[in-house]
Amino acid sequence: MDQQKFTPNSLFDQVNALLSSWNPLEVPDYVADTEYESYVFKILDILKSGKDLESYIYNDMFVRAMGLGPSESAEREISALCGSIEKVYKEYSKSYEKY
Repeated sequence: MDQQKFTPNSLFDQVNALLSSWNPLEVPDYVADTEYESYVFKILDILKSGKDLESYIYNDMFVRAMGLGPSESAEREISALCGSIEKVYKEYSKSYEKY
């Protein structure tokens, strides 16, 4: 399967950068740049469908996939992360409405 190419600052790149900055696994920065890429398409699908992004990131990513325990501080971080992701998504979507 051909790997898709993304332009710098594409929506994929912006969401990945936010996940990398969050870095809940606390991997080194050079690893974080690619560590969370596998979650980006699912996040974009959730945003497009209007489903609950916060629930996906907390329950499916943080607890189940990453094996990190429930945490009130993580809930707050994820809430802020989701706000940032949703803002980027809305800005990106708005920029394409005019075309």
